[in-house]
Amino acid sequence: MANRIPLSALIPDRLDSLADRVKARMCDDQQVGGMKLAWGFIGDELHKAIKSALDCDLLDVLGGAWAKAAPIADLADPAKHPPGQRSLVKLGEHDISRELQPVVAVTIGSCPCVELNFTLALAAHISGVRLAIVDGHLVDGDLGELWASAQLSYQGTPLHSPQESTKIGVPGEFTFTPPGIKIPGLARQAVEAARPPG
Repeated sequence: MANRIPLSALIPDRLDSLADRVKARMCDDQQVGGMKLAWGFIGDELHKAIKSALDCDLLDVLGGAWAKAAPIADLADPAKHPPGQRSLVKLGEHDISRELQPVVAVTIGSCPCVELNFTLALAAHISGVRLAIVDGHLVDGDLGELWASAQLSYQGTPLHSPQESTKIGVPGEFTFTPPGIKIPGLARQAVEAARPPG
């Protein structure tokens, strides 16, 4: 079973510019702007909150992208593959890019809550993957080499240079949390197939 790789591992342990950027945004509120606050401490707490929000498995994020690949959708079609049937598909060398939008809600004293919207740009290179599909879900697979990089931004400004993982040889199989990652579009296909012609 592959080790879990949290997305949070792809951002640095310190984001020195975070406190200053957030201070500028938070001080738009006159009440906050007039307070003497420990912005370094607030920045550290925000960094912890972002790390917590990004505490999801890289393979789950990649699985969401794989579930949208054309060869996967065909193998998940219940008209072609009966319930319980296990189908395998191999995807060759490929790259995946995704943007995730973590949001951290901050409340200071009696001031209104402010939502801070961040963007995590994720890029992954996969040397190849074999995936198993059962009942319209990706359930498991095995993977060749994988490496990924990520860059966190706030209001369009990068908070660090891209942090790249080392090449990760994921040994043996990995398993998605049951029932697996749902392959999108199957419900729509079933509804369209059930409609009377005309």
